Amino acid sequence: MSVLKNKKIQVSAGIFFVLGIIVAVVIIFAGNDDTTVNSKSAPVLKSQEGFTFFDLGVDSELTDNIRDELIEKLGSDAIEGRSPLDLDSNYKGFIRQYFKELDQLNKRLNSPPGERVEHNLIKLMYRYAQRKKVPFKYVELIFSNYTQKPLLFKIASKKEGAFIIDTIRTKHGEPKTINWEQEEGRSLYWEKNKSFLIISILKDRYGDPEYHTAIYFTPNIEAMLSKEEQVARQREEAIKKKGKTAF
Repeated sequence: MSVLKNKKIQVSAGIFFVLGIIVAVVIIFAGNDDTTVNSKSAPVLKSQEGFTFFDLGVDSELTDNIRDELIEKLGSDAIEGRSPLDLDSNYKGFIRQYFKELDQLNKRLNSPPGERVEHNLIKLMYRYAQRKKVPFKYVELIFSNYTQKPLLFKIASKKEGAFIIDTIRTKHGEPKTINWEQEEGRSLYWEKNKSFLIISILKDRYGDPEYHTAIYFTPNIEAMLSKEEQVARQREEAIKKKGKTAF
């Protein structure tokens, strides 16, 4: 009798664990379309129709309070300031092959080719998110340091990534599918208001499935590039002006 009871307990625990993951994924990726936040230090979300992660969407702004909330949900973070921004993923040339618009942005972000081009951004990295009982083994959130708006989110998951696909499909509809030509794997993607959400399914070195999610907030990337180009022009004009006044 005790053996049967133990089996029932184990089955029940497994069911609750799976349900817990599903609920967590729905909350994290589906977000709340009607959320408004009144706190001065929190972002104001007004019916965000695009892609979100923990209610952070294209119009959100990173604040100290938001960072604290992310630490509470994802564990301690590592922060990096001015640094390069490479939009490529999965393997070298992936976006060049399948996402021409992102590839054009990536060329602007990394011009001239072969040089280390740094950008005015904020990168938050969470390497121990699983300790917080969320279905992610690594999370990277990149924001513009001009506007504090998101540029690129990267989320890596193990088998729990299947629930992420179901959640996003429910909210945003059926994705388009890319079967990789150069590597073993495939990608599902959604496009909304010029932004992209791409989930790539591949296998780790042990043959187990991995799910790599990337959210490209294209309008914000374009805005950062425009701002940087403006700053560069102003700097060049200031240098020319000083050169003229020197003589």
